[in-house]
Amino acid sequence: MDRKTVMIDTILINSKILHKKFDGHNNIKDELLSLINSQPNETLTPGKYTDDVSRLDWSQSDNFDRPWVKFFMPYFSDNYNHFTKELGFKVFQLRDIWFQQYEQNGTHGWHTHSENYTGVYYLEMKDGPKTQVFDNKIIELPVSEGDIVIFPSFLVHKAPINKDTNRKTIISFNVNFDGLRNELLEKINV
Repeated sequence: MDRKTVMIDTILINSKILHKKFDGHNNIKDELLSLINSQPNETLTPGKYTDDVSRLDWSQSDNFDRPWVKFFMPYFSDNYNHFTKELGFKVFQLRDIWFQQYEQNGTHGWHTHSENYTGVYYLEMKDGPKTQVFDNKIIELPVSEGDIVIFPSFLVHKAPINKDTNRKTIISFNVNFDGLRNELLEKINV
């Protein structure tokens, strides 16, 4: 069997990871954690995953009627409007939203998400591990409790092992941005 040499060119693109403080974090943290903690306990299927996520509600990620999501959405919309504008889009469509909690030694290995952007809101994080992304090298995101980040969903990322004795709680979400704003298109003469 002849092996053909395949030439592959790499074309670099300019993509953004956006990071900011979550507006209203101090006002909602305790109530949001209380609502999340009252959710039924869902865990990852033992033996199917090598990850160790203590609690999550991923199976309900498209259910926007959960009490914690209803409480969270007005605050979340204020924050994602900033991202929509910064990226130059008109429309933000939330597709999935869920929480994940990591006790000591909890982790979530390298993975990607669906849709065109994914995000993480760091609701509870004392000295817990920071999200890492892989883009030809491992980059630790400069996040702390009360921050929110979004990045392209194809970007491989992970939650390293939580060596801290304090629990880490994040809210993750998948979104689609659409419709480039006219002023952006005019700026680049399209």
